[in-house]
Amino acid sequence: MSHITISGLIATHCESAYWGRITINAFSGLIEKIERGKGLIAVHTFGEDCLIFAGFGDVHIHAREDNTGKQNYKEDYATATAAALNGGVVHVMAMPNTVDPVIGGQQLGWHRNHVRSGNYVVAVLNYIGIDKTTRPLGKRGEYPYKKYFAKSVGPLTVMFAGEVDTIMQWYRGEYVSSHLEYEPIVLMSSEGKTHSDRRPVECVNEALRLYLPLIEKHGIKAKLCHWSTGGESFELIEEYRARGCHIELEVSPLHLLNDTSMTEKDPSLWLQLQMNPAIQGPGHRHDLITGLREGFIQYLATDHAPHTEEEKHSAFAEHRHLYPGMTNEQIAANLRVHDRALFDETCVKNNHSGAPWLDTYALVCCWLMHEHRFATQDIARVAAYNPGQFANRFLPAQYPGHNFGKGFGDIAEGYMGSLTVLNTAKTTVVDRKNLKTKVGWSPLEGREMPGALEAVFIEGELQ
Repeated sequence: MSHITISGLIATHCESAYWGRITINAFSGLIEKIERGKGLIAVHTFGEDCLIFAGFGDVHIHAREDNTGKQNYKEDYATATAAALNGGVVHVMAMPNTVDPVIGGQQLGWHRNHVRSGNYVVAVLNYIGIDKTTRPLGKRGEYPYKKYFAKSVGPLTVMFAGEVDTIMQWYRGEYVSSHLEYEPIVLMSSEGKTHSDRRPVECVNEALRLYLPLIEKHGIKAKLCHWSTGGESFELIEEYRARGCHIELEVSPLHLLNDTSMTEKDPSLWLQLQMNPAIQGPGHRHDLITGLREGFIQYLATDHAPHTEEEKHSAFAEHRHLYPGMTNEQIAANLRVHDRALFDETCVKNNHSGAPWLDTYALVCCWLMHEHRFATQDIARVAAYNPGQFANRFLPAQYPGHNFGKGFGDIAEGYMGSLTVLNTAKTTVVDRKNLKTKVGWSPLEGREMPGALEAVFIEGELQ
């Protein structure tokens, strides 16, 4: 078969969904033709309950694997890409804060060789970390970079604006994604009761106030990661965008689905929802959802950060003297039954930050349409087109010799024939037995989500 045809309701970023047929060259994997009309005969036909999107992309994941192998027990490229495919995601971008951080050509070479040898159907790109010793690689704009203006996971932390100013002079015109939390405020807030108290709104907003002038000064093409606050931060960003600064935003499913009103009612939720930066109040969550729908925020990006359940219960280790020989999870289970007050008190203490989200990416998209009035164009924009436009510029350097055509993100001639099909009539109960992430759990476990992932095509091939 020289061509593969797929027909149904086609959903793109620029217009309402329409009936049509997509023809994909079976050899190149690229889209050759789009025809409009209902009932066109195809090899794969989807009915009116389904929507055919360009393949979804996640521009912010943690795959954990590196040459040390020390965190492979949590995730590796094989399981991360399997989880991505399970969530309807066809390309991902992995962050550099592994045990041996990706900060130069040697580390990047290891990852690119490893990805190449794995021959994963999901395309994987790597960010390069920034610290006081680094310089850009290759030509300007050829690689994506990540800067941690915050203390999170790993050693790639720059704590003060003066240090950032000195470093950023080398990255003029580069695409730099940043984690922003002002560490002095985090340190001053360390005695807070909950994670949101220990990493308050002001630690994000103060980092933003310090960083925005540096974006302008050094001409950085900035992407601000896993954005967690609305209100004042939106006003600051809008001010600098109006001055010509390139500033894009990601938002994570965790910040869209959760806020502190939920953890106040059920402190045990912190065992799943602790993340840097922290969730905040309902008003911030409302602003994030609205900002994503209206285009102020450009990317739905998971910050897929797998930790084992034992790690997510790490605070319970302090009670091991009460339950000798038990794991953190077992201690928590016993306290939940026998001393609920102590259990709740321990849940809000500092555990590991981060959660796995790749498996449920498609379900979050369905939830946004069902619960928050996202149009098909909105989902196509934040989950397919914008991620594709961001990632496509980095494909040549990281996949030399591979023909991606015009790349990912659109259903148009010359683009990749990689597609994500959602069924909006079904519902899905999130069950760990259906997850592909190595850590084997999800913050959405047990929850009935509207919609379902119907199918994924990679270069025209049904997966």
